[in-house]
Amino acid sequence: MTNKKRILVAVDGSEQSNDAFQEALRLGTLEPVEFIFLTVIVEIMPNNDELYLSLNVRPEMDDVYRALAEKRLEEMTAGLGSDVSYKNEAVHGDAKRSIVSYAKDNNVDLIVIGATGRGALERSLIGSTTAYVVNHAPCNVLVVK
Repeated sequence: MTNKKRILVAVDGSEQSNDAFQEALRLGTLEPVEFIFLTVIVEIMPNNDELYLSLNVRPEMDDVYRALAEKRLEEMTAGLGSDVSYKNEAVHGDAKRSIVSYAKDNNVDLIVIGATGRGALERSLIGSTTAYVVNHAPCNVLVVK
């Protein structure tokens, strides 16, 4: 039995995240792959007005978001063949540290991530999450522009 390469795809709903998702799917046509589609639910404390642009997702909504994401992923990965498997994960916390930590804890072989993130703050910081992941990941990182 062939070992599948474990590819973590960081998804946040941004255009570049969607491009990273598509590039990862292309990689899945080249060899046996297990995808992990990871969404980090950012929790920003309301005591800092400047940073309160949060996602404000209630933890009890995780199951709803996972179900919707699973349905979409099934549709998008339907034509990839039997050598591709995937799971959809969501974690709470700081995006950059959560991505690196998840990759370390789950023996990920490759992280696929967009060059910049979803919000104006992330874009103004020129992909600080991506830069952190590139510099701290335990594996190779493919940055998609």
